[in-house]
Amino acid sequence: MKLNERSVAHYATCNSPPDKTGFLWKKGERNPTYHRRWCVLKGNMLFYFEERDSREPVGVIVLEGCTVELCDSESEEFAFAIRFDCARARIYKLAAENQVAMESWVKALSRATFDYMRLLVRELERQLEEAQQVALSQQAKNKPKKSQVQGGNGGRSKSASLQGPLAPPAGSPEEGLLSLIPGKENGVSWNKPPGLSNGVGEGSGVVWEAEGRGDSVRPPPIPPRRKTPGGSLEDPVSPGTGCFSKLHDWYGKEVAELRVEWLQGQ
Repeated sequence: MKLNERSVAHYATCNSPPDKTGFLWKKGERNPTYHRRWCVLKGNMLFYFEERDSREPVGVIVLEGCTVELCDSESEEFAFAIRFDCARARIYKLAAENQVAMESWVKALSRATFDYMRLLVRELERQLEEAQQVALSQQAKNKPKKSQVQGGNGGRSKSASLQGPLAPPAGSPEEGLLSLIPGKENGVSWNKPPGLSNGVGEGSGVVWEAEGRGDSVRPPPIPPRRKTPGGSLEDPVSPGTGCFSKLHDWYGKEVAELRVEWLQGQ
């Protein structure tokens, strides 16, 4: 980026807000006396004008590679100097009107350099990293540990085992199996009285006992069975079904016949 006198003068008088403005006494290079100048600080450039309403600056000091420190002066009480690292560089001596103004100018000029801005950015980055670490540590402390979660589940399972077996949830296969087991029907549990053979007694009528009710309830009538010559009971519809194996074989044959008829009809 190339800078010329016109671009620098435009930057000094443009509408960009300055960092600091005010009158300072500046010691001349050839004439050792102090001259009152209107100073404008913009970024790392200190412009000085002959008057406050001057259209162009008299000169500019680039504040890079320099230090701002107090100095002694025979004619000015609140004097300070801008010294550069180079041995042959010029030393700029300035003076403020009072102690407060001198301290304010020294602070502003010291913070205008790029080196100071770089140190400031590094410090802000360090503080940001520390804040992020603190936030992560707080999140780790607030997060529940895995062992605690497992311990809580184990405690619940232990208490459940002490209380006894739990009922199967609604809609589960266990509930469907339990529904197949004969239990209460309309609030009545039917129990077969002792002494019955295959649900049939010796008499023509059987009285069943009902739990939960004081009176005896008669179930639906069961079709009578007749005795074979050998003395066993047979189904009136399908003879030879005195035991479960025969009944299973008989129904199996019927299902096989129905399947053959269905296959032939396809």
